[in-house]
Amino acid sequence: MIWLRFAVLVALFPVSCIPFLGSPNWESRDISRPRSTDTVQYGKASWYGDKEHGKRSASGEVFNRNAYTAAHKELPFGTVVRVTNRENGRQVKVRINDRGPYVRGRVIDLSYAAAKSIGLVRSGVAEVKVEVLSTPSERSESLFVSLYTVQAGSFRNKKAANELRRKISRVTDEEVRVESFAFEGNTYYRVRVGRFKKRKDAERLRVVLRKRGYSARIYVE
Repeated sequence: MIWLRFAVLVALFPVSCIPFLGSPNWESRDISRPRSTDTVQYGKASWYGDKEHGKRSASGEVFNRNAYTAAHKELPFGTVVRVTNRENGRQVKVRINDRGPYVRGRVIDLSYAAAKSIGLVRSGVAEVKVEVLSTPSERSESLFVSLYTVQAGSFRNKKAANELRRKISRVTDEEVRVESFAFEGNTYYRVRVGRFKKRKDAERLRVVLRKRGYSARIYVE
């Protein structure tokens, strides 16, 4: 009788392992929290747009629920990513123009149009893969790590931006740079100072620049 029970266990053991190892959804079940590399991130996606439609997004752009855009906590505005719904394989390309989501475990908030295209509207939340395709950022660190910078001014005139850059370079050892960006058909030149992993370090610089008479605000880069 003991021998018979042992034989049954040996026979059943490998069979019980097969569904777990061979399941097509095994990778998505293995994710318990967001994880990322320099240009790829895994986590949960949600969608938004009904209440925010027609209002200003964090980038200053008017939010349009029917445009292919998204909100992300760290990625620079203007970054284009491909989002893959890992539950059905459908993909969509979106441009980051807002901040969020601020719900634990979620990595990206899609517009209604983007969410609908990958079958996310009904479920509300799904496991996704986020891949960076292009970005205006020049930084070398991972794009999925928050960096803080201090903006001292924004101009339509590049000459004025370069003049401010020269002035601020005399009062700080931090890198001072001029970054151009397009917004609603116009080109602007932002004067930004330093890159910091901790917000408190950016805050110290902001205080120094304010005391010297410069308008300074902290931004997530």
